[in-house]
Amino acid sequence: MIDRRTLIQSAPIAALAAGATAHTSQLDPHRAWVAEYSVTHERLYAPGTTDFGTDHPDWLRLRELDKLICTTPATTPEGAAIQLEFALSDEANMDLTGGIAGDLDNHVLRNVLATLKSLT
Repeated sequence: MIDRRTLIQSAPIAALAAGATAHTSQLDPHRAWVAEYSVTHERLYAPGTTDFGTDHPDWLRLRELDKLICTTPATTPEGAAIQLEFALSDEANMDLTGGIAGDLDNHVLRNVLATLKSLT
């Protein structure tokens, strides 16, 4: 499970907050990884799917994708937004929010996500 500190350390939020815009000749791979994660997750947890073990190829690929999505720094605001959106998704199940009274942690992360999306 990825905790809040690891998530924040892996995202280039400090650079984005300072108004920096990352330039790269290649697109972030995060969009493709999240798309593959979603397809694999849906297939693995589809209704009627039999129980699987932790050695199932789809389960192993989800763990690989988790690590890639969460530990590879984004190089664009879009990539950072994709990472944060993934972290907040039900599929990722990271339980990042709910630890601060008034759901303030959820609000701040959703605001950061909205800002990142507005930069893309």
